[in-house]
Amino acid sequence: MSESLSSLQLNEKLKRMLSNVNNFHLNSSITCLEILKAVLARKREEDVIILSKGHSAPAFYVLLSELGFLSEEDLESFADLEGLPSHTIKGLPFIEVSSGSLGQGLSVANGIALASRLQGKKRSIYVILGDGELDEGQIWEAAMTSSHYKLDNIIAIIDRNFKQLSGETEETMRKEPLADKWKAFGWEVFEIENKAEKLLETLFKLDKVKGKPKVIIAEWKT
Repeated sequence: MSESLSSLQLNEKLKRMLSNVNNFHLNSSITCLEILKAVLARKREEDVIILSKGHSAPAFYVLLSELGFLSEEDLESFADLEGLPSHTIKGLPFIEVSSGSLGQGLSVANGIALASRLQGKKRSIYVILGDGELDEGQIWEAAMTSSHYKLDNIIAIIDRNFKQLSGETEETMRKEPLADKWKAFGWEVFEIENKAEKLLETLFKLDKVKGKPKVIIAEWKT
């Protein structure tokens, strides 16, 4: 993706795509762009991507168009009955798990990680979570499971943009100290700025972390 559009150009493309659908989850998609850029650049053939915050599908579609999997006409069909679905579904390039119901992605990742271990498959499972999504209790049940079974092939990435549908995250349901919470659940924690190059650099380091799941808290800075 070295010759792809700049972040600013991708943002503009995303805005044009969503202008006809009342800017559907525009801000959440913009903050997810950098994360998806890094994950798609790092992904190996057998790796799995779970966009648990499935409402950020527009960001994923814009990047698929940059990779040649979708046309401009496809992007214009977003949220049409016969067009691109508003949330990612199984069958799209790189997507093996449909999303939409918040809080389920990490549980699904645990199942895939455990099955991969039994099958002797070497693969990473990337789970992209919204910070508002962390209000869901199932996330923390799944986090305990990942740690208990030492699922070091799970990489969770939190889009820490400090906003959710009902307002500011810290007003709706306080998340901080977020890193300490994940550490207490037995995860290896990385706190970095939400920039593709910094995320990618961190992703390449994660193979060295053995015996525990990893989480990247990607903080969005305006």
